[in-house]
Amino acid sequence: MLAVALALGLVQMTPSAVHAGIEPLTSAENPTIPSDTVVIRLTGMIEPPMAKELEAIWTGFSASHGRMLIDLDSPGGSFTETEALIDAIANIREGARVDTLVRHGAMCASACIAVFVQGEDRAAGGASVWLIHGACRDRATNVPSLALTDLYLDMLRDAGVSEAFLCELVAKGYVTTPGKLWISGYELVHVYHANIITRLLEPWRPEPPWPPIGAPTASQ
Repeated sequence: MLAVALALGLVQMTPSAVHAGIEPLTSAENPTIPSDTVVIRLTGMIEPPMAKELEAIWTGFSASHGRMLIDLDSPGGSFTETEALIDAIANIREGARVDTLVRHGAMCASACIAVFVQGEDRAAGGASVWLIHGACRDRATNVPSLALTDLYLDMLRDAGVSEAFLCELVAKGYVTTPGKLWISGYELVHVYHANIITRLLEPWRPEPPWPPIGAPTASQ
């Protein structure tokens, strides 16, 4: 039901967007992941059967893990599947903690934002990319449907997004007229005070030297 999503304009913006992928990771694959945590890497378009896949993945881990971290990099997707995904996350939260993450340089656009705000701890990079626009009924138009846009804003409102920010989106025509509002993670926190992101990631990401110090190089 991509035609009923605000991500429809997004499809026009990113014609190379791929179907969403869900990849679970634990400490068995990455020793830096806490032993009680399952990381769900969610990339690409949000479309069926993502919600069912998420529920099935968690069923396999719920007995041994108490936390899910959803690592998002998505241009949005189906409004209907986003609703189903939010319901699935709510069910998981009844017995476990769910946090969300958008890394530096990653995108969270449109319907992705509604998923992101379902986390208890909502961490994002200041250099992450965010996109907001109104919901269109089909691909033939970029004129937002006010009814569908209201439903989307309610998703954000229910998750505690700032009412002042939501009102600004409407008052300035960002979600009621054709167009796209590009915002960085830093701006969401420090300019708009949107309460979408609850924690900004540190901008400095240290890395181990490569090749390791003391290892022979090609010139040696």
